[in-house]
Amino acid sequence: MRKILTGIFICIALTSFAACKNKKDAANENVISFTMAESNPSGSISAWVDEAFIEKVTELSNGKIKITLHTDSILGDNASVMDIMTKPNSEIHLARVSPASLVKYNCEKHELLDIPFTFVNREHFWNFAFSPVAQTILDEPYENKIGVKGLFFAEEGFRHFFSTQKLNGLADFKGVKIRTAGNSIMVKIAESIQGVPVPVSFSDLYSALQTGVVDIAEQPIANYLSNHFNKIAPYMILDGHQLGVAEVVITADAWNSLTKEQQDIMYEASRYAGNYCKKISEEAENTAKLSLQSEGASFTEVKDISAWQTACADVIRIASKKNPDLYAEIVKLAK
Repeated sequence: MRKILTGIFICIALTSFAACKNKKDAANENVISFTMAESNPSGSISAWVDEAFIEKVTELSNGKIKITLHTDSILGDNASVMDIMTKPNSEIHLARVSPASLVKYNCEKHELLDIPFTFVNREHFWNFAFSPVAQTILDEPYENKIGVKGLFFAEEGFRHFFSTQKLNGLADFKGVKIRTAGNSIMVKIAESIQGVPVPVSFSDLYSALQTGVVDIAEQPIANYLSNHFNKIAPYMILDGHQLGVAEVVITADAWNSLTKEQQDIMYEASRYAGNYCKKISEEAENTAKLSLQSEGASFTEVKDISAWQTACADVIRIASKKNPDLYAEIVKLAK
């Protein structure tokens, strides 16, 4: 039923905003209007970064580029939004997605950002995000002509497993149903820690935890709070197996419709939004953790991550095999 309702909401939203399909605004023929999708709720780190990007675009364009943001998966989850955006005449023009959602479109370089235990800390990630290495990955979908272009990377904090039952260590994952988003690396991570991977869309995750379809899922701490997962799965183990890398993309049609000056505005706003994320993410995560503890969530620290890294060693080796030099460059940026 939830999938049916989601589909109805998407149809209504896209119909309502069809006029925003990169056409001149009726009230002002010089205004370009775009629609942007966000799967997380308003008040989440991702939504705040989206809003910072939009505000800067508005400011730099003197209001001539108007971006309307839709949060809470109103326009669909990452997978469905990408399916829409990669088709011609998309009525969604921008979106915040996970890099993993681009891998299915032959963007192999994007898979490197999903490899477990790649980023050692936030500083390492931001060294990457503002580097030429990051630009190489952002440019991949546009160069591969899949219909979208990467604008910038952000982050939502390290991802940790959470559960309906207490998690003390790796032994608690054996034979337990772990939610995966359908991307191959997350499936392999689940298998490497002896769990049972179960594909569940993000929009269905809450009910899947409620009904026992899955017992364990994973999210950054701030998203865990903003989506209220702690209400039904109050146990989190701080393993930090991946960093929650986010990527803002724009359709190739929308990008190509912009003048060079307008494209430069998008780039400048992207840089601004990245810096904004760098400034707020850790503080927002710490605040979220305190809120979660006050609501009764339980956190288990992982004192030695080496056993987790060993368990995922084959995942790391195989996933980095297609682009070993590029992956080595990403790893080196920790220094």
